[in-house]
Amino acid sequence: MSLGRSLTRWVGFGLLCVRGFSLVAQEAPNVNSISVDRQAATAYAQNRFEDAARLYRQAVKKRPDWAEGWGYLAASLFTLNRYAEARDAYRQTTVLTPKNGPSWAYMGFCEFELRDYRNAFDHLMKGKQLGLGNDLTLLSRVHYELALLWDTAGQFEMATKEISFLANAGDMSPPVVEATGLIVLRLPLFPYEIPATRHELVMKAGEAGWQVNAQHLEEARHLYKDLVAQHPQEANLHYAYGLALTVSDQDAAVAELEKTLDLNPKHVPALIEAAFLSLEMGHLEKSERWAQRALEIEPKNYAPHNILGRIFVQTGHSEKGITELETAVRLAPSIASSHFNLAQAYQKAGKSADAAREFAAFRELDHTEGQDGASEQHP
Repeated sequence: MSLGRSLTRWVGFGLLCVRGFSLVAQEAPNVNSISVDRQAATAYAQNRFEDAARLYRQAVKKRPDWAEGWGYLAASLFTLNRYAEARDAYRQTTVLTPKNGPSWAYMGFCEFELRDYRNAFDHLMKGKQLGLGNDLTLLSRVHYELALLWDTAGQFEMATKEISFLANAGDMSPPVVEATGLIVLRLPLFPYEIPATRHELVMKAGEAGWQVNAQHLEEARHLYKDLVAQHPQEANLHYAYGLALTVSDQDAAVAELEKTLDLNPKHVPALIEAAFLSLEMGHLEKSERWAQRALEIEPKNYAPHNILGRIFVQTGHSEKGITELETAVRLAPSIASSHFNLAQAYQKAGKSADAAREFAAFRELDHTEGQDGASEQHP
């Protein structure tokens, strides 16, 4: 089901997730409150959401620990697009049932609609971490909104990871393509901020990026080839095309990355990718040059340190290489490959205890990444 078609189902799932709330310790209802509860349930079942919201509000005022009542109140308000009130009601459900992931997610949806993006991000992530079940529509909205929040924060790799969920689910709806295009072009904008003159390009870039995310690489390469021909001055299109070429033609990929750098000499992701590919192809001098340029621009980026460390170790400068690799690990301790590269360098230098420690760190991180599906950047 596409993102666009699933909008009406999200609220329904929000209601389903509150049914487990009855497990929370609650005070016994009196006869009058039962009457209000029944009236509220009837109103909700008949889609009379204004009445349902009014009646559930009366009910939770009498029974403030009734988690299910708060959930239905929140869902009624959410259906009515009364997001500030719905947010407050969902917040109460998170107090009463703090381990209920969907409640946190729906509070995040409300905050997203209210453009309270900092809190929306925190609460969507909280819901995701607690678990959201298997409902595709709920998961899709969480990934979609997180993708936009990562994108507008300039964290395009994290945004790509989130939006890829929807491509893998087969969702090629316009909102998904649009968000993907923003990420491909590395435009830190919300959809409503896209200039009218750029929207067509965003959508075309999104179509190509969607094909990459769905692992349809041949189709993606054809789309990117046409796009860079039509828009030769778009540095990020050359970068995206270069990434799409890395599996099939590394020389062509580097050529596209070089075009990116001709247009934007300070494009650090392109410098790092070019350095990594050059290292893989054995072009060590070229790789070192790219990595050094990246390091001059972003000295606290782990990746160029990692690449330089590997180059120095390969060229017989073990201590110099170890220093760079140690810096890479210190800057990004959660990257498994950094620990692996450092372990190999220690092993080559005869530092067995240090090598064993880093191999152990690598195995632990690699196991964790395998469980949560995390993917790390090069190198």
